[in-house]
Amino acid sequence: MKALILLSAFLVGTASSTTVSISSLDDLGAPSEVINTLGSMPTYSNRTVGGVEAVNSKDATFAVSIDFNAGDSINNGVIWESGGATIGSTLSYNQGASTLSVHHSSNSGLALGVVTHNLTEAQISGGDIEVMWAYDASAIEWELFVGGVSSGTAVDTTAVARTQNNWSGGNGAGLGQFGGNFAAGNGSNQNLAAIANLEDTAEINLNTGLRFWAGTDAQFVGVPEPSSIVLLGFASLFVMRRQR
Repeated sequence: MKALILLSAFLVGTASSTTVSISSLDDLGAPSEVINTLGSMPTYSNRTVGGVEAVNSKDATFAVSIDFNAGDSINNGVIWESGGATIGSTLSYNQGASTLSVHHSSNSGLALGVVTHNLTEAQISGGDIEVMWAYDASAIEWELFVGGVSSGTAVDTTAVARTQNNWSGGNGAGLGQFGGNFAAGNGSNQNLAAIANLEDTAEINLNTGLRFWAGTDAQFVGVPEPSSIVLLGFASLFVMRRQR
């Protein structure tokens, strides 16, 4: 669906949603907010950021640059989180499993959506890598990007589908640690299992920090080849001629 939206926007020259096609984060311009320190933060619930009201119910894009460390910790180390077990979202790193995951709980904590990326040895040993997670409010789902490549969108893991468009409840937020007493739930109105502070399992680049673009659902999309652009142009002209 997003690909169709982007294609339509390309053909008619105007975007039909807040979804933004990018080839790099620089294409998004200045973030609405940047956090350069680890620790607790205010909840995003009903906050106004960058002129966008109630950001927790709108499109959103977050990004951090992370250096992952190899090891055997089986905890889900918090990179970023906001909200709680009832309504909340968490980006976490499981060192032992070499996985990076976004969990999104909603519907009173009974619905859970998860998207997971299996980190390669090169991604773990290669130093800083850009991680981005973007929320599509119309689809009520997160999409995870690692190094500019999509790892997919959140898939429901419970019998209860996510129908509540909200990615942060009233509980606090945090970078590198809990912002409150809970992180995203496990689909049973309880805290995500084996959740812990990030500690030394990975290092967040605080020079670039946590970047937040409010009201924006960013998508990495390859730039069409010149031949593809020509074909699209001919296709649009053909449609115009047929409509006369």
